[in-house]
Amino acid sequence: MSKVLIVGPDRATIKLYQAAISFQGLETITAPSAQEAIEMVSEHKPSLILLDITTPDLKDINLIKAIQEKDNVPLIIVADIKKNHALSEHSIEGVCEYLPKSETSVGDIIKEVRKVIGEGEKK
Repeated sequence: MSKVLIVGPDRATIKLYQAAISFQGLETITAPSAQEAIEMVSEHKPSLILLDITTPDLKDINLIKAIQEKDNVPLIIVADIKKNHALSEHSIEGVCEYLPKSETSVGDIIKEVRKVIGEGEKK
């Protein structure tokens, strides 16, 4: 079964994403911080990471680079780049998709997750 790691500080949003992704028959795990996400990637080997770029310790940890160096897990970033300049501070190499939070529905996120998971299963 494919597993999605959801990373972000907002518990309500994480629970919403978790419920929607689980409804698709995918397993979910969550991490509130970049540091915990790195540990979970090593331990749980997710098929995909859904990352809210507002995660507080992203300023200290380049999660994207760390994951690309370690496990090369595909990433989907959900954030409003106009409101948050953290994205420009981090390498976005290897990111599958950037979804603007204010313009993206949960349905759109699910479509993108299914697309990336489906492509990963074909390899």
